[in-house]
Amino acid sequence: MPDEGSSAASTVPESEIRVHGQDINNIKADSVILRQSSAQDIQAERVSLSQSGANSINADSVELRQAGAQTIQGNTVTVRQGGAVQAKAGQLMITQGGVIYAETDEAVLTAANAGAILARGNVTLDQSMARVVLSRGDVTVDQGGSGVIVGRNIQTGDNSGTILLLAGRVDGEVNTVFGPVASAAFGAGFALMLGFLFWLKRNFFN
Repeated sequence: MPDEGSSAASTVPESEIRVHGQDINNIKADSVILRQSSAQDIQAERVSLSQSGANSINADSVELRQAGAQTIQGNTVTVRQGGAVQAKAGQLMITQGGVIYAETDEAVLTAANAGAILARGNVTLDQSMARVVLSRGDVTVDQGGSGVIVGRNIQTGDNSGTILLLAGRVDGEVNTVFGPVASAAFGAGFALMLGFLFWLKRNFFN
């Protein structure tokens, strides 16, 4: 553990670093556990934050509980009552939290909020909201909604809605302003919005 009040970088290979009630600059270790602390950059195999914050996290497994981070990159990212500005993950799970922008293989949101989700696989919104969901896989929405949903197949439960829906197949009822047929007339506007989204990512989140 770093000395009380230390702000120096801590590098301990093949080890576990636990920090409680301190502000740290950079941490690099196999396992990092922060409690009521803050850190600038964290690199580890496993990272766990509770009532803490970090600027950037790069780890195989990341867990946030009542915690937040500017950017997260990991294979498995789990957020409970916390949030992130940007997340890149293999599997992203958010419960009672939020993310502004996420790139992921798969995402499961429960009672959560998201700005934009770009997924290579499936996305599940359970009592959750997302402004934009772009998925190459299937999208499941139950008691939630999105401004824009694009997916291979979309399955909806009760009380689900969206403004713009583009899908190969839709199972269930969903309240939409523009359905698949009417959406074709708005292709140019949608392409413009998508380009703007990637412009924001390139200029503000890299």
